[in-house]
Amino acid sequence: LIIVRFLSVYDYGLFASYNNIITFCLLFANPGLSEYILVSSQNRIKEIQLKIGIFIFYSILVSILIYTGSNFVPLESHLIFVLVLIRAFLDGTQPGIMFPYFQASKQFNLVSYINLFYSIMTIIIAFVCYYFKLSLINFLSMGIVLGSINIIQYSYHAKINYLLVIKNFIRLSKQIDKSIFVYAGTSLTFFAYNKLPSLYVAMFIEKEEAALFFAAFAISNIITILLSAQYQKMIPEMINTSALQIKKIIKNNLIFMMSVNLILLIILTIIGKFILHLLYSKDYYLNAYPFLLLLTCGNIAISYAYAYGAYLSASRHQDIKLKTMLAASIITIIVLSVTHKYGIYAAISAYIISAIFVSIVYRLRSKYLLKVQAAGEII
Repeated sequence: LIIVRFLSVYDYGLFASYNNIITFCLLFANPGLSEYILVSSQNRIKEIQLKIGIFIFYSILVSILIYTGSNFVPLESHLIFVLVLIRAFLDGTQPGIMFPYFQASKQFNLVSYINLFYSIMTIIIAFVCYYFKLSLINFLSMGIVLGSINIIQYSYHAKINYLLVIKNFIRLSKQIDKSIFVYAGTSLTFFAYNKLPSLYVAMFIEKEEAALFFAAFAISNIITILLSAQYQKMIPEMINTSALQIKKIIKNNLIFMMSVNLILLIILTIIGKFILHLLYSKDYYLNAYPFLLLLTCGNIAISYAYAYGAYLSASRHQDIKLKTMLAASIITIIVLSVTHKYGIYAAISAYIISAIFVSIVYRLRSKYLLKVQAAGEII
């Protein structure tokens, strides 16, 4: 929201497009590992720490392979692509793999402080670049330095003994069970149905027009950060918990997430154009207004998916999530294929339709499983 003020529309579109492509590539560096680490370890701290160490090395290997592969792809700016890759790796992939430790130890306050420091420093860097009219390369470079500091903080507080992991790497690797493939498949199919529309815009829409989509997505995506945080919080609360308590957790979180989404939709409907002008300054970005409202509507359906999806993960029913999101991915591809001539509207339609499908299936399956679990507890 800050860098867009000093970048040209083309440069912002280039950055946002590369960021989405790299997000897809880095998915293979953390394909559902966070949930697998937490659920398979059943909140056992020592086991979680060892698994985190193993997967940290795995994610580094995948990132090196992505960098190597980028040398064989024609890119408009290979340097910017690589800088975005490194920044995204430090910003999301590594912290994501370490997060299960903070979930299991219930140190949400600590990880909040770490993330708050990172966020404030990121904003400061963005303002410095804006004030001195620095380039995108300068912004990314400073972000990489900050990301490195952030990873050091995560590693220190999570007490990851990398030397111990290296020494016992082969033995520890044998402890990884086959259920990891279900988590990986679930993560990949989640991206397919949830992120394919953005990837479509990044690859097939002109950069200036793509900038409108990503400008709207950046605002609407703020609420999905909250949804994701609630989702991560719900999973450990539901492990080894009674059906009655789980129903209360789902209900309370669903009411909260839906209320926040509806309030946001009302606010954006009334002053959405003002917010776009305030945040992006250029009148060109006012054209993102309809995209902003539609994406926010899609987040209402995603709220349902997050609430019930947390239970499916906690109860080890990843196979249901995998099948559902595979079907949603197919729906996304079909919608994009049929409506591709409508450009950004095709991407948004695919985003909303697939989200509605997933939320409905998750709800129905969760209701059934909770009924079965409650009956078993009575017996």
